[in-house]
Amino acid sequence: MTPLPNKYPHTAVIQVPTDASSGFRLSIPCEFHGLEAKRLKLVVGQRLSISTPVSVEYNDALFLGEVLICKPQGAEKFHVEIKVEQILTGLQSLLALRARLLGEGLPQTVLASAVPVVHANRN
Repeated sequence: MTPLPNKYPHTAVIQVPTDASSGFRLSIPCEFHGLEAKRLKLVVGQRLSISTPVSVEYNDALFLGEVLICKPQGAEKFHVEIKVEQILTGLQSLLALRARLLGEGLPQTVLASAVPVVHANRN
């Protein structure tokens, strides 16, 4: 496989369900290598089963889909392709809205990037 150009920030997280009844998910750091023809290309540190439903968090977007390809790529790395079924964007804004509605606190880094700060002049 020809390496893709290094034009993407590489940090992403793939989430794999571990038990459907409990809703628990395994979070695996991975490298994002692009989206082409509804196929998300990643490099992951462990093998994933074909047809596994997954979600991938990358650059304020959530990709939902299933594993189409998982093949070895060097030592302890796997080239994975995900068939993307749906893309959700604006995650930071949605998290901030949910936190305000539920009265939950969020880390300052999330709030700073998601909620606009308005300074009122009190004179």
